[in-house]
Amino acid sequence: MMLGVTATGDPIHRYHRCLVVPFSGPRKVISTAMEHGGYQENLTAIFNQDVNPGPGRLCEHMEPGQQEKMQSFIREELGLAPDTVARMATIVSMESAAIKSETYDILTVTAITTASLEVNGGRIGEKATSYEKNGEYINLRPGTINSMVFVSGNMTQGCMARAMVTATEAKTAACQELMASSLYSTGIATGSGTDNLMIICDSESTNRLTYAGKHGKLGELIGRLVRDTVKESLNQHMALNPVTQHRLFARMKRYGVTEGTFFKKFNELSHKGQRDFPKWIDRLHRLDQEDELVTMTSLYVHLMDQLGWGLLSGSEAINGGVIILKQIAKDQSINLDLSTKQHESAEAVIQKMVNSFVTTLSEMVMANEIKTNSEGEKKSNEKTV
Repeated sequence: MMLGVTATGDPIHRYHRCLVVPFSGPRKVISTAMEHGGYQENLTAIFNQDVNPGPGRLCEHMEPGQQEKMQSFIREELGLAPDTVARMATIVSMESAAIKSETYDILTVTAITTASLEVNGGRIGEKATSYEKNGEYINLRPGTINSMVFVSGNMTQGCMARAMVTATEAKTAACQELMASSLYSTGIATGSGTDNLMIICDSESTNRLTYAGKHGKLGELIGRLVRDTVKESLNQHMALNPVTQHRLFARMKRYGVTEGTFFKKFNELSHKGQRDFPKWIDRLHRLDQEDELVTMTSLYVHLMDQLGWGLLSGSEAINGGVIILKQIAKDQSINLDLSTKQHESAEAVIQKMVNSFVTTLSEMVMANEIKTNSEGEKKSNEKTV
């Protein structure tokens, strides 16, 4: 199925769980592809492949000894020459690919992105999960944000390298604006551990381009299109969007707060086992998307973020947190131990703040339920009399 044409005049096809772009003329490509990656001038096509094997199974292309099978697939199933093709892999269906183009004067840019953060979304600088030595095989999970960026002009090699930086910043901005969670820390994700990027330009164009940074029009187009296609694909693939992120649980997810967290706190506070859990969790679900509570939770989370980044001290974050918790609790009294000790680590203070948030909200939910029950019992007694 042909989906459109890129800024370089190349057709975009979708077949055999791949998104394939065969080149209609000479192209310069710079990419992070493991095979035929780096800077290339002899490629005839590029493609992005959905290698999702299903839940609980390892992707075949990640296993040793798959190179010959992949070359056969490229040759026989895709009809391409393996020696002149660069590829990317992902668990995202090609039906979730986002494609956008924009033109300014004689300059056209196309961005094509498939995006997922549900398997290995992470934040740059976190502890690694693998180590490569002397080219030995390492096991990676392809969650992946893959982007192809096509530029109608003839870019210099330095310009293409700069475009990689611009596109990467755009991807990170998309994750930041969605407050996507890292799966490895309390940080906001900056991407996944297996992201790939390809920049393609027209070698025969007379429009010579030397700069792709954010201050130039080319950089603006690349940045906006990559950011927007990353967001669109994340929405299509895993429903990550402003609506689904407008939730208490979504905002606190990075700090390990789940329904189970509240379940434990309910038991701790009530000493009644699990019998009231369904009622209390139902109340919590109804509060989950309440505007004021989501707003207050967002402010609370940002205090913990800034504490972790070293922009606020423990006492500053604690004091700000108490103000927010009082606003959340409204007229209900709160009993919190939020004192800080000298030289107490940011991690320890953050854990205190998380526990205080969960305690405050749990007490509020339980008090609301108890109040409702008392009023119901009163009305029942009045009817009996």
